Amino acid sequence: MAADIDAAPPACSLYEPGAMVTFSPLGDDLAPMVDTRADLAYEAEVHAAAFERAGLEPSDRVANTFGYHLFGTGEVLQRGLEELGAEVFPLGPGDSEQAAELIEAYEIDCLLGNPSFAQKIADQGASVETFVGAGEPFTSVPGYREQLKEALGAETAIDYFGTRQFLPIAVETAAEDGLRVAEEYAIVELIDPDTGEALEPGQRGELVVTHRHKEGMPLVRYRTGDLAELERRGDDLVIPEGVIGRTDDRLKVKGVKLYPKAVPSVLAGFEGLTGEFRLEVDREATDRLTVVCEGTADREALGAALADRLLVSPDEVRTVDELEETGVVDRRY
Repeated sequence: MAADIDAAPPACSLYEPGAMVTFSPLGDDLAPMVDTRADLAYEAEVHAAAFERAGLEPSDRVANTFGYHLFGTGEVLQRGLEELGAEVFPLGPGDSEQAAELIEAYEIDCLLGNPSFAQKIADQGASVETFVGAGEPFTSVPGYREQLKEALGAETAIDYFGTRQFLPIAVETAAEDGLRVAEEYAIVELIDPDTGEALEPGQRGELVVTHRHKEGMPLVRYRTGDLAELERRGDDLVIPEGVIGRTDDRLKVKGVKLYPKAVPSVLAGFEGLTGEFRLEVDREATDRLTVVCEGTADREALGAALADRLLVSPDEVRTVDELEETGVVDRRY
């Protein structure tokens, strides 16, 4: 996409005059996203169906805290909510205290937003029946869903996955058991991020998406950079544990691709840990992986949880009161 924009600035060769032009970060620049009127109408239908499966109803009042300017995510989601018949309050991001006051004053039923911002709103005393979270790791973090439900007094907390280039890709249902791919809108594949080889359901790899119906800037086999697993459940294609990391954050240990960004989601499941950690990889003879975590936890249970998520077993797990150095230390001799 970056090369195409350089060849045909400012909007690239896929540009087609549309009803709405928004933007998405592309390195240090902004890439245009074009939606024709037909695109916006169909995306609204797909969103409305997904929101209905998530348990939202036409009578609901919904606070939308996604941004409306430049990137336009809030606008796209609002169209879907309106198609469903919901009453939308476009609060946008930023002021959690004001958002909480409005949510309570207008007896809002559902909150849409980043999980971290939802927590700030909850800390101000607001409560809702349903939360729909996107834009950050959510259900892939052990215990995070339950934490937010308790904080918001919510009955349901739904995970949503999409990129600004592609909304939506997958949304959970009210059953809270994994993100259902919106297959009427998206073709989703799983590939090895190094070789591009197609992977089977149950393996871990990079999500690749293709528009089924798109007039303005349709994408074919677009590499999201997001890592996940896919699972076929009857007629549904499901992302069972949410997005677990990014392809631009990895190293190889013992022949296995290891993604450090998958570690915090494991640590969040242990109350005594602060979330700070260091990965030490020693390569003097054979690879040796040590995980050092700040705080206290059962090291055997922690090691098992890390092995399950990272797909490689740490040779040693240590806990310390305070870490002076965090991140990855890759020692090569």
